Amino acid sequence: MQKPSMLKTVLSIFRDSLSDIWGDLWTTLVCNAIWLFANLLIIPGPPATMALYYYANQKAHGEEVDHKDFWKALGRSWSVGWRWGAFNLFFLTFLVANIYLSSKITNLTFMSYMQGLYIAIGLGWFLLKFFALPFLYEQENKRIGTALRNSAVMIGRNPVFSLLILLFLLITLIVSTLVSLLSVMFGAIFTAFLGTRAILNRLELLNTEELNS
Repeated sequence: MQKPSMLKTVLSIFRDSLSDIWGDLWTTLVCNAIWLFANLLIIPGPPATMALYYYANQKAHGEEVDHKDFWKALGRSWSVGWRWGAFNLFFLTFLVANIYLSSKITNLTFMSYMQGLYIAIGLGWFLLKFFALPFLYEQENKRIGTALRNSAVMIGRNPVFSLLILLFLLITLIVSTLVSLLSVMFGAIFTAFLGTRAILNRLELLNTEELNS
C-alpha cells in the first residue's frame, strides 16, 4: 500500500482538527473563551493551557468530553501548569533580554544578525513547545522535560512534516485574524487540536514502522 504524500498527510490532520471544532462548536468556543480569559488574568493561564490540551487529547482519542471535563482538568493542572509556565517565563525572559541587548550593538550588520538569530530561536522554541504539550498527555508521566525531549526528537526525525504543520498553523491564524475574529474565538483550541493530531499521526506511523520492521 502506497503511503500518502507528506502534504496530503498534513492536509488530513488540518481537516480533522477543523472537524474537531465543528463537531462540537459550542463546547470548543466555551473552552477557548475560558482559556483566553484565564490568560488575561495571567495566574490561571498555564493551568488553562494544560486543560485545553487535555480536552484536545481526549477528543482526538474519540472520548466524549465537554466543558465540565475542561473545568475539572483545569482544577487538577495547577502543578504541571505552573511548571510549564516557569519554563516559558525563564525562556522568554532570556530571549527578550538578549534581543534588547543586541539592539545596543553599534555594528548594524552584527546587530541584525544577532536579532535574526534570537527571532529564529524564538520560532524554534514555539515549534518545540507546540509539539511538547500534546506529548505530555501521551506520556505515562507528566514531566515537562520528557515532553520537551520527545518533541525535539520528533522534530529532528520529521523536519519537513513539522515545518509544514507550523506553516499551515501560521497561515490559518494570520488569515483568520485578517478576515474575522475566528482566531480569537477558536485559535487556541485549533492550535491544541492541530498539535495533538500531528503527534498522534507521528506516533501511529512510528508504531506501524516498528510492526513492519
